[in-house]
Amino acid sequence: MRKVLLTLIAAAGAVSFAGTADAKWYKKEVDERGAKCYLVEYVPSTYKYNTRGKLVQHESTSWEGDIVDGNHIYHRRNPAVYVTTKKLVEQDHYTLVPC
Repeated sequence: MRKVLLTLIAAAGAVSFAGTADAKWYKKEVDERGAKCYLVEYVPSTYKYNTRGKLVQHESTSWEGDIVDGNHIYHRRNPAVYVTTKKLVEQDHYTLVPC
């Protein structure tokens, strides 16, 4: 099946190249002053966020519960606490994209 398909594609390509070449005329508007067309595009600021920016509290462990017969006592891990910081990577600006 694949060979038949490839043969048909090759035959269609050969027929399309076998035609006579016709010159085509067209009209194009040219600006003699050399003006160029641009689209204006706004690019917003880009920031890099650091979730471990400023340390507020170190990591610690704690014991919770009452030391009495039959009660439960829990040993817990308290993760560190940070304040997220952001750093400007690229300032917002406009850019011109050719048409």
